Amino acid sequence: MSKSPWPTATAANRWYAFGRYYAMFPPTFVHDAISSLTKPGEFVVDPFCGRGNAPFTAAVLGRPSLSVDINPLAWLYTIVKLEPEPDVIKVLSRLNEIGKARRKRDEKAESEFEAMAWNARVRSFLKAARRELNWADCRLDRTLTAFVALHMQDKIGAGLSNELSPTLGFSPSYAVRWWSKRGWSEPPMVDPIELLTAKIRRRYRYGVTPPSTAKALLGDAAQVLPTVTPVDGSLLITSPPYNGVTDYWNDHWIRLWLLGYEMRKDWTKSQRSWGNEQYYEMLRSVFAASKEQLDSTATILVRSDRRANTAAACLAVLREVWPNRIVWQQRSDAPYVGVSNEHGRGGSKAKEMDYILPGNEHAMKWARSEKFKPAE
Repeated sequence: MSKSPWPTATAANRWYAFGRYYAMFPPTFVHDAISSLTKPGEFVVDPFCGRGNAPFTAAVLGRPSLSVDINPLAWLYTIVKLEPEPDVIKVLSRLNEIGKARRKRDEKAESEFEAMAWNARVRSFLKAARRELNWADCRLDRTLTAFVALHMQDKIGAGLSNELSPTLGFSPSYAVRWWSKRGWSEPPMVDPIELLTAKIRRRYRYGVTPPSTAKALLGDAAQVLPTVTPVDGSLLITSPPYNGVTDYWNDHWIRLWLLGYEMRKDWTKSQRSWGNEQYYEMLRSVFAASKEQLDSTATILVRSDRRANTAAACLAVLREVWPNRIVWQQRSDAPYVGVSNEHGRGGSKAKEMDYILPGNEHAMKWARSEKFKPAE
């Protein structure tokens, strides 16, 4: 894992890592890019913000931001990192209120997966949280919701569940077979109030970062960005979904259930089944909408998967949307193996491609110093 650019005993270091999600910018990469390519007060735009690492870094560095993600879980992590409830006592008080809101019938397992995933006390707490917390409209409630979502699936002893990937939500049938094979049919006896109290106190140990001028929006960036007054952004920094690889909805289905969706995978929302033409059009529409939020001299920095069906589409779209710019590229490798390595499914370090379209001479010098070369 890339070393954090912030000292350990700081709110910035503690909150940057909040949320488990795909395509998380390494801390030093996004920090160096934003600090080098923008000045304090200049807007940063991220139309595929994921768990919000770019807008959060921008906020800590004194840059306002505009970010969007189509996944409710990603938006939840982003908005809570940018605007958490600042009073930890209120968060803990709300946690205890949810504990008292549990009903006897909430303990009932509706499936074999539920029965093996969480003990009765945790099941009832999760259902009470799903029912009572207004994560969409209330800052306090969404802060607590984000903590519950983060810790509702994890390795035994680290979270509220039986052994689960901290990131991927495997299918119920696969999880049941996996637990049964290892003799883990009984979930661990965990007190959700006690565990979450400790997790919340640890996260708040150094407080929260100062309030920022940041706007995080939930929805399709191609549709949402045209409704926003242009911010004249100086930098677009983002990492689009990788075509045919990631399925943000179904790989997060467990946590999305907490947000009110059904407890199952929904293949109608799958992004892994995109065809090349559909993927290209998605990128084109989002980057075209993003362009309207940028100053004419803005720099564009995009991290893409190196596979041909992603990288080629990304390069072609950048050239179409910004036809008068020269695209520079640099190969990079992720600092750690993919999350699919968990549960014995194998994994490798992601092969990535960074593209930059410098908007000024300073950005051009930075690109050269970072070993970028003209794209082929």
